[in-house]
Amino acid sequence: MLHPAVLSLLLVIASALYSYLLMWLTLRPWRLARNEHWTERARWLWMARVARFFVFLGAVAIGTAVWLEQRNDAHMLPIALAVMAGYFAASFLIDRRIEPRYTLRFWLSLLFWKIGIIYALVGTVAWTAYSTSVNVTGTDWLRIAAAAVVMSVIYSGVWLLLLPNRDKQPQTPRLRQIVDEVAAQAGLGPARAWVAESVTANAVAFMFIRSIVVTSRAMEVLNDDEVRTLVQHEMAHLRESLAVRCARLLGGLSWLGFAFTRPVVHRIDFLGVFWIFLGVMLVRRFTQNVAKRMENRADSMSATNDDEGPVYARALEKLYEANQMPAVMNKRLVHPHLYDRMTAAGLTPDYPRPAPPPKRHWTSLAALLPPMLWFFWLGFRSAGKL
Repeated sequence: MLHPAVLSLLLVIASALYSYLLMWLTLRPWRLARNEHWTERARWLWMARVARFFVFLGAVAIGTAVWLEQRNDAHMLPIALAVMAGYFAASFLIDRRIEPRYTLRFWLSLLFWKIGIIYALVGTVAWTAYSTSVNVTGTDWLRIAAAAVVMSVIYSGVWLLLLPNRDKQPQTPRLRQIVDEVAAQAGLGPARAWVAESVTANAVAFMFIRSIVVTSRAMEVLNDDEVRTLVQHEMAHLRESLAVRCARLLGGLSWLGFAFTRPVVHRIDFLGVFWIFLGVMLVRRFTQNVAKRMENRADSMSATNDDEGPVYARALEKLYEANQMPAVMNKRLVHPHLYDRMTAAGLTPDYPRPAPPPKRHWTSLAALLPPMLWFFWLGFRSAGKL
């Protein structure tokens, strides 16, 4: 048998090559469209981003298949770490192709925060689901309440106020001046504002801490008038009612429904998991509908006069172009389609309504095919057919 260190090294190399090749192939239509309008390139890039999820699943499946093959001689954790190291190495190289602004250090810092937040949320739900007893006790309710507090802190953004060097970005004074002016004109109280370093152009409102965060990339591509309309949009979110804020928070806390997996399965068998999942999805659908209505409301409040409408539309277009996001999606997400947002703001784009991104790429199936064949082979072999 292979030495564990040798096996891990081979898995890192294999996972990196496998992931890079498939992700590189998904980018081929985007590369071929380099001379097309940005909306056309964005369509193909979105398809590649969706296909990357299947590449990730394929890498996980390969790691699982290797562990099933080696489980008497190898632990799962080193195999999982090796597969993920290869996948993330390939992801960095692909992300550099898409956005050359990425440096390894900055990309790793973003990855660290992303994984940390996801791990905290998933780990909290998994901990409560594992710890809750068959007959729910007072201790279980306290544990679930503690998990709800932890998740509320994460979703509310309270932890952002504890970040070091939060106010050190050179563009922050410019943003704060605009935020103070907008707040004064609207007769609102002061709001926190700072610029976050990012290669993505975006702006976010954290209602529970009355804060507006705009990324450095957005501050680069927008002029002051455009930033002002963007701030007015986020200010509209800060003015949402307590009921709306609680509804938004409920969407995140709904995952705690899985904390009751053990008692529900004990009483109505594994079919109970389906009912828990259905309940969680219904709650999330409700909160997503609330979020959609709030986005429409914020868009309508982004311009205080007829002249600001086209300015806001141009600001949105610049953000989407900088991020290479499609102007029309296959279905409406939380935000309306960019094309519709621009026309609603009083500006008809000087290009026809783009088609939505293709739904899938052949690499999505190709990513899952090798591990599926491996699993079938392991299954036939264990059944004594090979």
